[in-house]
Amino acid sequence: MRNEGVPAMFRLCAILLSLLPGASVDIARPGPFAFGSSVAQAQQRPAPLCTSLEIRVLTPPTAPLARISRHPVDCAGFVHADRPRTVELVFQDYRLDLVWILFPAQRKTELLQAFSTRYGKPSLEVEFGSIYLAASAAARNAPNGALFASERQARAMMARLQAQAAAASPSTSP
Repeated sequence: MRNEGVPAMFRLCAILLSLLPGASVDIARPGPFAFGSSVAQAQQRPAPLCTSLEIRVLTPPTAPLARISRHPVDCAGFVHADRPRTVELVFQDYRLDLVWILFPAQRKTELLQAFSTRYGKPSLEVEFGSIYLAASAAARNAPNGALFASERQARAMMARLQAQAAAASPSTSP
């Protein structure tokens, strides 16, 4: 679905501002995406901010919180951290739980610096990437990107990490 009424001037201004000397990336949680919202709400609210919006249905739903449905929604051209980006919104059981914002591999260092500037030192460093528990956010390694999670998704991820850590630690019983 193509949005002909996309605010092109806004996009152009954001890109030009990012090219100014001393411009820094801000990796704030993207405001237009409300966790817990429905797919229909996502189509209405951020759609004007995307150059294209594609809704997919994954059957069977394979995600920790998806019992009934899982709908990834791809939003191309969303301006975040001063550049147009591809964003994947992940809806589990009809609620928005994850926002992935893709970054080019050559901007990985800049992404990590932006996370550290905004959220401080990572809570955990795992193969997946750098996790910032207090912000329910992560800097992903491959593909490179920023992850923002709903509270229910963050709880599920933490439970999974704790279970993995418990399974990996040696038993102290005789």
